[in-house]
Amino acid sequence: MNTETYLALDLEMYWDEQLFEAHRAMDPKSDRRAIAVKRVMAASVFEFSVDSEGRVATGEVASWTEHDWGDEQAVVAQLFNYLRARADTPVLTFGGLATDIPVLVLASMAHGLPLPPQLIDQPGRKGPRPHLDLALLLKGGGRTWSHLSQVLLRLDFPEELVAAKPSVSRPKRDVEWAALRDHVELDCLLLSLAMVGWLIAQGHDGLRFKPSAIALISGFLRRRPDHALVPILADYAIELENGFREWAVST
Repeated sequence: MNTETYLALDLEMYWDEQLFEAHRAMDPKSDRRAIAVKRVMAASVFEFSVDSEGRVATGEVASWTEHDWGDEQAVVAQLFNYLRARADTPVLTFGGLATDIPVLVLASMAHGLPLPPQLIDQPGRKGPRPHLDLALLLKGGGRTWSHLSQVLLRLDFPEELVAAKPSVSRPKRDVEWAALRDHVELDCLLLSLAMVGWLIAQGHDGLRFKPSAIALISGFLRRRPDHALVPILADYAIELENGFREWAVST
């Protein structure tokens, strides 16, 4: 039985004002906050898999913040070690090719950290793609990019969950760092849910959204029972269960 496993990855970044001002000192007319002046303050990975019969399973929820590890270098090093230990599992992002991956490559260069296999540019590579960008898959040959929050709303996700999606500011207090961890971990769950929707659209055998979403949310909550959005996620899972039960009775 063939099983595809994914590592849903999300970063939270902030603008480094010192880097920005240093560049503007050389070019006073510049007001461009480019990728190169972004730093990583938190990262998270949520592992999930889908087998050939459409059954969904969940793995670990891992996350790292500057508050716990000290600085960007330590956070990125932990993330890279985690991915390297799962070198055969592709990374899944949303818009990662445009933002997350360039920021991680810059962090790798700045701190002398070798990139994990999934993030190394290897022209002519054979075999499965090591990195999937769902935003790019949705864009296809079109010219318009979608935000993950727009995709989630289109898939009829609860607005309370989608409202928690926009980026957060750099924390200053312990409670704010805890909220940031919840935020980056939730983004990985939401990305995995959106990916399931895409796989269904591609005709994956046996895959159904409601039971798959229930499995993903349940697996996430088992590993993060103290997450700030447990009530909302639990209510959504119950709503999905009721909808699936009604569908099953009517068919």
